[in-house]
Amino acid sequence: MSISAKRKRILLATFGTLGDIYPFIAIAHALRRRALDVVIAAPEMHRGTIEREGLGYTRLRPHEDDIIGALGVDLPGAFRIMLQNPYFILDEIYLRFLSETYHDVLAAAEGASAIMTHSLLVGANLAAEKAGVPSARVALAPMYVQSAAAPSLTPPAPYILRPKTGLTLGYNELVRWVIRTGVNLRMKRLHVFRRKVGLPYSREDLFLDFGRKNAASKFYGLYSPGFAAPPPDGPDNMEVPGFPFYSPRDERRRELGEPLRAFLASGEAPIVFTLGSFAPQVSGSFYDVSIGAARASARRAVLLAGPADAARLASSIGENEFVCHEAPHEELFPFASGVVHHGGIGTTAQALRAGKPQLIVPFFGDQPDHGKRIERLGVGFALRLTDYDLKNATRALIALDDPGYLRAARDFAISMRAERGVEVIADWASRVG
Repeated sequence: MSISAKRKRILLATFGTLGDIYPFIAIAHALRRRALDVVIAAPEMHRGTIEREGLGYTRLRPHEDDIIGALGVDLPGAFRIMLQNPYFILDEIYLRFLSETYHDVLAAAEGASAIMTHSLLVGANLAAEKAGVPSARVALAPMYVQSAAAPSLTPPAPYILRPKTGLTLGYNELVRWVIRTGVNLRMKRLHVFRRKVGLPYSREDLFLDFGRKNAASKFYGLYSPGFAAPPPDGPDNMEVPGFPFYSPRDERRRELGEPLRAFLASGEAPIVFTLGSFAPQVSGSFYDVSIGAARASARRAVLLAGPADAARLASSIGENEFVCHEAPHEELFPFASGVVHHGGIGTTAQALRAGKPQLIVPFFGDQPDHGKRIERLGVGFALRLTDYDLKNATRALIALDDPGYLRAARDFAISMRAERGVEVIADWASRVG
């Protein structure tokens, strides 16, 4: 038997955009540093990203083509549906492909000492329960632990965000009950499937963990406790160790590129505009408004856009603007004077780490909550997507220049240095199994 075969094997299961993949790659590297074998189950479109990191990969359905085929629309069309329907991911991805996800993860779990799953990935959570080995769920954003005592901004749920009395807390508990009831009404397929695979009935909805008890051994909120502390009514087994960060093994993926480096060195620090890896599919007028606002406020700008937007904008930029479709946030943001983005958790974390003021223009999901948390920290503010026009965007860029935002951002970045993030998860994996 080889040395590798004697080592504990940990299975990680995740689904989504790069913002859902990178944290699990960070966890995988932390596990590898503990001499643990690691395999990541993820959709086929992320196979190359995972294998370039020298990590084991196994397939996890649904793939991109599965979703497009089931919906009868192209990828941008699927993204547009997702923006309009808050239950889209639950109904059309997690539950529609519940069986495929479950069986892929259960097969990959053969011989695993422990399993870690994306907290929203219903089929993977069921497979971890069925496998009967120690398991951990990883929530990548605060909104995925619905709290009455410390609620997230969860449109359209009418939470009182700062409940200070028993009456307001009771009201929030009622709101949370209504949300849970609404989610559970959609869970018939889940309960039928549990019976089919021999799992007992559970009152846990497995999509958003509202209760203090859950089937996992551990529940991690993988973000800074300064960004969102564990709520007093959250899961009993919850821990919040910090944001996940990692440096890609491929040095080329960490490079900014000579043209961009030359632009950054040629003048004052620019505003960086980016929509991460998801929102470029539905960018609308974001980049056009951003260029206009940068010019109106006499600011240099870097526009990190998707390939289609980058190609479209390339012919219209001036000497104070630079457009590209690829640049690592961890390398670019330290050169910025501020970051304007959609509020994805990964982009928000990198801007916090860089100590830069932020303007968040949320598109959907957890992004409005991240904008609200940025405002509470005093490191920036949010502007609704419907209000992101030339006039308002220009005013926002000027307001973002307030030195108070920069001081608060730098202070928060310093506070993050003591956080251990994925190393805490690796500690747990080293002990179990």
